[in-house]
Amino acid sequence: MTAFVPSRGTLVAGVVALAAALAVAWAARYGLVENTPLGHACEAGESSFLCTVRFAVNEGFRTIVPGLLTVAAGAWCLWRPGPLPFVATLALAGLGLLLFNAWPAGLALVLAILALARPVRA
Repeated sequence: MTAFVPSRGTLVAGVVALAAALAVAWAARYGLVENTPLGHACEAGESSFLCTVRFAVNEGFRTIVPGLLTVAAGAWCLWRPGPLPFVATLALAGLGLLLFNAWPAGLALVLAILALARPVRA
């Protein structure tokens, strides 16, 4: 039995997915959630698409559900090491790190790193 060694294509896909997830998370956090003028307008009663998205992002990431999904992806990566679980774990961990779920995202990254040491079934 050999250990899971991601190919060059898997690593490139993982880095691209991580960069895209970080860009989306950065835009959601600093463009919507922590945007003070938008926050004041939404709290004053403005009902726009941005306020709806802001509310969904704000409420969605104050719960533990996205963090649990990230940990589930990390567990999937540890259980069945492969390119898809590895890339999915990297992308979801990138979202979690910036969107208020740092400890589950960190745990998922640890599980992905452990998957690199786990033998793959033949």
